[in-house]
Amino acid sequence: MGSFSIRKYRKKDYAAVCHLFAEGTMEHFPAACLYVLKAPRVYVTLLLLFASMLLGTKSYILSFTCLAAILAGGWWVINSKFHNYVIEIQREDLQDTETTYMVRSNSCFWVAESDGKVVGMVAAQPSEESEDEMVLKRLCVGRDHRRKGIAKALCLKVIGFAKECGYKAVCLETDIIQYSAQKLYQRIGFQKYRLEVHQGLFGKCPTLLSPLYNIL
Repeated sequence: MGSFSIRKYRKKDYAAVCHLFAEGTMEHFPAACLYVLKAPRVYVTLLLLFASMLLGTKSYILSFTCLAAILAGGWWVINSKFHNYVIEIQREDLQDTETTYMVRSNSCFWVAESDGKVVGMVAAQPSEESEDEMVLKRLCVGRDHRRKGIAKALCLKVIGFAKECGYKAVCLETDIIQYSAQKLYQRIGFQKYRLEVHQGLFGKCPTLLSPLYNIL
């Protein structure tokens, strides 16, 4: 296990935190695309579209070209959603981290530091749904510093902070495609208690599930 330390966020960490968040979010883009393609509603729709184009044009080349154009359009839509999400969080949340997380006594933002470099981060805020719960959010560790216990230590930091503040539980929300994160949370002791379905291009599409976890 590499050496690292965890401390509270400082204003000078802004650029590093934004970079970590952007990098950590965008790395899930390929998995998101693959997950969408594997969804029954999506590939059945694509299959029907291809069959319709083939019947209408009698040309495999033209039908495959049209299908490729549709897939490229889908890629662009998902990529745009990822980029817009990163920009939104950086503007509304991380741009003024001190006000968002550091002013109140029951919220905080920490960074993990190794060799003088910020390599991880996590935040804690009171839940808007329950007065007894604290939310763990913005957990991210740089790609070159994973499997060193940093993510686990950051999670435990939030859990300890929640206990100090008198909260009865810590909850979090992740994405269905974040397999490693889900395994980490379960190893620590978080339990899945709800699955949210978000509105998507195909209605309540199973590609847009967000597992919610909590730990007492």
